Amino acid sequence: MQTPTPSGTDSYRNVAAIVIALAILQTATGALSVVGPLTLVSQGAGPLKIGAIVSSYALGFLLGARLAPREIMQVGHIRSIAGFAAAASLGAAALYVSGAMAWWMLIQFIIGVSVAGFLASGESWIADAAPSQHRGAILGFYLVTSKLGFMVGPFLVAGAPSGTATGFLIIAALLTASLIPVCATRRAEPAAPTTTPFSPLRIWHFAPSAIIAAAISGMVSGAVLQLYAVYVQGFAAESVPRTAALFNAAMIGGSVIATWPAGILSDRIDRRLVIAGLALAAGAAALVLALFGGLMPRLGIFVTATLWGAGALSYYGVAVAHAADRAPEGQATGTMSGILMVWALGSMIGPLIASTVMSVAGPSGLFYFAAITLFALTGSMLIRRTGTAPVREEDKSDFEPTATTSVSVIELTDHAEEDAGWSDSQDAEFEDLDWRD
Repeated sequence: MQTPTPSGTDSYRNVAAIVIALAILQTATGALSVVGPLTLVSQGAGPLKIGAIVSSYALGFLLGARLAPREIMQVGHIRSIAGFAAAASLGAAALYVSGAMAWWMLIQFIIGVSVAGFLASGESWIADAAPSQHRGAILGFYLVTSKLGFMVGPFLVAGAPSGTATGFLIIAALLTASLIPVCATRRAEPAAPTTTPFSPLRIWHFAPSAIIAAAISGMVSGAVLQLYAVYVQGFAAESVPRTAALFNAAMIGGSVIATWPAGILSDRIDRRLVIAGLALAAGAAALVLALFGGLMPRLGIFVTATLWGAGALSYYGVAVAHAADRAPEGQATGTMSGILMVWALGSMIGPLIASTVMSVAGPSGLFYFAAITLFALTGSMLIRRTGTAPVREEDKSDFEPTATTSVSVIELTDHAEEDAGWSDSQDAEFEDLDWRD
């Protein structure tokens, strides 16, 4: 028999427990973003091999995000979290077993599936347990905590020599530790997530700019956040892992600082202009890192990385808000979920392209790729804007932060409550609308 749903203090304690668990998970993934590439480099792997392995993780993440709700419905949240955490922990330890490319691609794929499943299970739990009157605040707290976890992770493995088992054991321990807060909850399991993503072609019908921005966001962030440890080798005077940790902290810190101001500005002007401005700033920062990364003082590099993160890692939420503005009534959450799938697809493609450029231009090719792609996004947003009028200010939804983690986190937004009464018969009216941007 399930226990009664707690209220008041118990509700917040249960939410905090799951948020802590997911923050520890993100700490592990942040650590893996340093340990994995640097281990491969120590084994003599080139950029193309590293890029293919990173893409296999992204492919696993994409598949896991799509299949996780079905798994949750079959075995429940607690068993899902336990299974995914165990698989990810075993995978992290197994990476040290062999340096074969096929082995790394297989294990990274399994880790990607497991991380996506853990995130979907945990975020669904948070969405169900969060008191309705404070869902927005809880969402903001969760997103900041999650990013802080990804920032801290690389520092925990900064002292581990590249190519040794130490880093992998730390990551495996973190993934196992993420289960402890889950075991401390007293809440009954929530219902399984129900949000169904729209297909990209369906979203393109009314919000092509959002599709373009989400795809490029996935390509750029997927490449840089997984390959930056290879890039920093070109200027790391001392410990490469420690320098990589600082570089990652600068990028993520920039996104934390810029996300809310960018969202508030986009509530006042055309969101496509905000995306174009952020992409232009990030493209300029990327070009500086590509051209002068080996010449600038370390402080200058970290400041530039902060500016890059502020631009490149903060516009995804604006793109989601633009899609929600354009979505037919009652279809915002399905649209937001579909946008996430587009981002995940981009994160799989981006590392392959970036690693190809790096194999020709060297480590700086990572940011040459980022600069060219972001400048292309700037141009596409300006071109799209000249062809169609912006959404009227009174028709805009308020900006809400979002995450590139799972469709479950979307249930924490106000859009989910607004869409709750949408019926299948109303869905049939969708195809008759002509809300192209």
